[in-house]
Amino acid sequence: MSAWLGTQYVALRVDDALARVDQLVTSAATRWTTPRRRHGRQLAVAATLLMAAVLRLVDLGRIGLNSDEAVYAGQAASLAGNGHFLPHFPIVRAHPLLMQMIMSPLYRDGVPDVGGRYVAALFGTGTVALVYVLGSVLYGPRVGVVSAVVLAVMPYHVIVSRQIMLDGPMAFFATAALTCLALAAKSPGRAGWLIAAGGFIGLAALTKETAFTLVGAGFVFLSLVNNMWRPLRFPIAGAVAAVSITVAYPILTAVSGGTGRGQSYLLWQLTRQPNHGFGFYPLVVGASMGILALAVAAAGLLVPRLTGRHFSWQEVLLLSWILVPLLFFQVWPVKGFSYLMPLAPAIAVLVARALVQLPRSVASHRRRLAAIAVGVLVVGSLLVPAGLAVVHPARSGLAGAGGVPGGREAGRWVDGHIPHGARIITIGPSMANIIQYYSARRCDGLSVSPNPLHRNPSYASIDNADAELRAGNYQYIVWDVYSAKRSSHFAARAMELVRRFSGRPVYVGRDPDTQRRLVEIYQVTP
Repeated sequence: MSAWLGTQYVALRVDDALARVDQLVTSAATRWTTPRRRHGRQLAVAATLLMAAVLRLVDLGRIGLNSDEAVYAGQAASLAGNGHFLPHFPIVRAHPLLMQMIMSPLYRDGVPDVGGRYVAALFGTGTVALVYVLGSVLYGPRVGVVSAVVLAVMPYHVIVSRQIMLDGPMAFFATAALTCLALAAKSPGRAGWLIAAGGFIGLAALTKETAFTLVGAGFVFLSLVNNMWRPLRFPIAGAVAAVSITVAYPILTAVSGGTGRGQSYLLWQLTRQPNHGFGFYPLVVGASMGILALAVAAAGLLVPRLTGRHFSWQEVLLLSWILVPLLFFQVWPVKGFSYLMPLAPAIAVLVARALVQLPRSVASHRRRLAAIAVGVLVVGSLLVPAGLAVVHPARSGLAGAGGVPGGREAGRWVDGHIPHGARIITIGPSMANIIQYYSARRCDGLSVSPNPLHRNPSYASIDNADAELRAGNYQYIVWDVYSAKRSSHFAARAMELVRRFSGRPVYVGRDPDTQRRLVEIYQVTP
């Protein structure tokens, strides 16, 4: 009941919230006093959103789904009652289901795959629009426009927005919450904005539960900006809204009888071994966000401090929003490429702030031209790799960084050539998910741990592959380059089983450009 009331309250405030946003942004836009400048700003925003949409929507179906995408799309199809997916993709898995519910109408029939990517891409484009509002509220329309441009071409945001990942929609709701916090700090009637911020954090957590770290970021900001605590009931009401909406999922899971599975996933997440080194976020994700852009943002924060200036509440808000989740994910052993998506909009605003203020801080005409050149260089350093990510999707094997070449083709071949009831061994669960998605044939990974504490509860381990093959319980073995890169030991083990059980190649999938082997399927005999 509390979750329902919180949702209803947020819904009732939407019209008023949109009106206030428009009023504040319009008020900020008065700095651009002439009609020509206002018209230019509108054209710039429209062009930015068009560019963002093109980078996120073009050629989404070039490569088939990766493992995570297959799981989320399979959940959406199971929610829609699609019989092809129900045996292999249970509805209750590792995360809440808001995104899967939104996608489910697209997966009612057949074996569609790309539809969910369009949903994710639209959320990504919507986030670019929200960043324009956020930047305008915090620093004015110029920063708003530049913020939108930076996020529109940021390779990290483009790559994740082109996949069926939960982090993109979560970032959309998180950016809405951050905008509400900014409006609460800027406007006298902050009660409604704080409650709306809590509601949007709750929606973000219903998309992916890790968004609940943003509650901590919000309270850090409120504690550092003392006047935001008065009256106390306002921030408390915002926290209640966030918690009430967030707990809706575990309550519904308990009512539906899925508590045991949910607890198993939680235990597995808490006991998982580290999958990347401590430098993964600064080196890999930082590079995808843009090293030059991050350096400009850092310089924009640090250089004024050298002259004795203090952080304004705007910087305190953005830094709280960035540092609290970043610290959590840095300490958390399991690291993912897409986990930092909610931070990208705040980083884009800091980059834009530095780029807009740089020409104002220098006196001579030449220096101003140099400052503008820096802005062009920053945007260019982001746009080029973003465009390349669209033309040549990532094939590094890094989870969350792109599709898996050859997976869709192999799965469709299995669907057309291997009888129903056949069982398949793969190197790991990633290719198993992909083949199960496209073929509905049972697949199990060699690398799945026999210890229930160290494996995803949805996966079944193969305790003795030799005995299973001798008994005829598995008839096919799949080798793929993606899994082989991640686990050379189990790739070698798969090929050893192929030789031991007289494996006969029945399918070889190759890269159409390089003719490199991507996927091989062997039929084995006891």
